[in-house]
Amino acid sequence: MPAAIVVEHLEPVLSPWVFLEYKHAASLVGDLLVTNVKDERERACLEPFAEAVEESIGELAGSEEILILDPQAGEALSPEDFHRFKYVVVGGIMGDFPPRGRTRKLLTEKLGASARTLGPCQLSVDGAVYVAWRVARGEPLERLRVALGLTLKRGFLEVKLPYCYPVGEEGVVFSRELGAYLLTLLEEDEAYAAASGRIRSVADYGCRLEIPRVEYEVAAGRIVELGELLRGARSRLISER
Repeated sequence: MPAAIVVEHLEPVLSPWVFLEYKHAASLVGDLLVTNVKDERERACLEPFAEAVEESIGELAGSEEILILDPQAGEALSPEDFHRFKYVVVGGIMGDFPPRGRTRKLLTEKLGASARTLGPCQLSVDGAVYVAWRVARGEPLERLRVALGLTLKRGFLEVKLPYCYPVGEEGVVFSRELGAYLLTLLEEDEAYAAASGRIRSVADYGCRLEIPRVEYEVAAGRIVELGELLRGARSRLISER
């Protein structure tokens, strides 16, 4: 049986942004296991669309059974990896720009597990799950395409997301629900966090986000194959030696 794709939750709070990425990831691949969710209320929020457990993946399996998707790994993920390991693990981390290497610190080094990269650009959690799912189905990672950044446009309002987003048959893989949240409720949540010093959990909303229905456009950056980015990363590494 091919390895299961797992999200290891590594944020202190299941914020609405993270929650919506997990929800979208589950809608893309079907069965999804989210580990390391310590708050019972937050597990309840995830249960309608994913299996959520308190234990870390390191408590559920031995390091030899785990493969971490780590942007800093030296080897790219391949379809064969899904037959060598029991779990392929995506770090449930809010992206930093530029990245701070938290996957390596919080997962790869901590668990002492093998690691593979999905390329040098930073993917969202749902994007990483989608790319891993495509590779699990036998598609070479190098042939998959990503958009280098997205811009959400609603009238005069623009939100720029400087990450990589996979491109599937129907276009850029991105949660429309998350986009609506970013254009409407995010500013209020950020103001609350700045004033209180506390990030709101989706559980504070009773697991129900009342996101306004809004019309907006999604403009994708340059679209490239991951193989092009991987070759570029290897060339830079060689030139730096």
